[in-house]
Amino acid sequence: MISEFHLGAWRRIPEVEIVALCDQSLERGAGRRAQFFPGARLYRDLAELLAAEELDFIDILTPPAAHREHCRRAQAAGLHIICQKPLGADLQDTRALAAMTRGYPRLFAVHENHRYRPWFREILRLAGEGIFGVARFLRLEHHQPGQPAEAFKLEGELGILLDYGIHLVDLVRALLGDPEQVYARLHRPNPRVRGESLAHIVYEYPRTTAVIDIAWKPAGLFRGGLLLEGDRGEALYEGTMIRGETSRLRVLAGEAVVLDESRSPDEDYAESFYLLQRECVDAMLGRGAVTQTLAENLKTLAATFAAYAAAQQGGAVRVADYAA
Repeated sequence: MISEFHLGAWRRIPEVEIVALCDQSLERGAGRRAQFFPGARLYRDLAELLAAEELDFIDILTPPAAHREHCRRAQAAGLHIICQKPLGADLQDTRALAAMTRGYPRLFAVHENHRYRPWFREILRLAGEGIFGVARFLRLEHHQPGQPAEAFKLEGELGILLDYGIHLVDLVRALLGDPEQVYARLHRPNPRVRGESLAHIVYEYPRTTAVIDIAWKPAGLFRGGLLLEGDRGEALYEGTMIRGETSRLRVLAGEAVVLDESRSPDEDYAESFYLLQRECVDAMLGRGAVTQTLAENLKTLAATFAAYAAAQQGGAVRVADYAA
């Protein structure tokens, strides 16, 4: 599902040539090739591709359970690696991949792109300028009727929190830093999803509380957004955290309107892929560093898996106890 956005972004970067695609379904791979890179060679097996091609980097966007093996093969080939989130299917798998990859001398970046959404980057910029003062409350919402189309997301033991909520955990960390503790409740109201399909997460900071509410609902209304309340100002993003037709971003400093604009979620969504991949290319060419390093993403994963532990234990847990 997500490959069209990866490939669309690669096509915008002049220093990049996509020379090969790999998919277990050659028909599906051929469709993407025709759409984006007609000259690319097509493979069904990753080992065959790596043996045949001379590559600089690999972009891995397979199900989480396959990431460790695919990263292992890419490491053995000495490639720069970009791997879609989440890094693993569970805490044990993630820790094993982290141990395998730590210290790898070439680029290892995690494709976690929500903090690259242009509207969120604007909030981050204004927060850095002190517009909001001291943050006191942050809420992020994503309530989606239905469920994802991919079978692995429906059948996994872990559900919406690991698949989608991890994006919002990363936004919380980008704005507020690492939380001290977390409380969580997980529910399974959607019968078509094996894992949790409703999650309520509360992260605590010395001076701030952050709340994440997410759901794949059997039916109902779509809603999403972000509210940041500080002691000097506030930001409100209303619309959708993923793709959609319209959204609105408002920022106030006291009673003064700093920003009030309509946005295109579709354009912001596609742009976040480009911005992350542009950053990765610059890093590969020695022109800077990536934000979403292994170490940075492991902090987001620690906060995510701590939330699972809090839900299981029925009380607050320390996030630092789940660092990989």
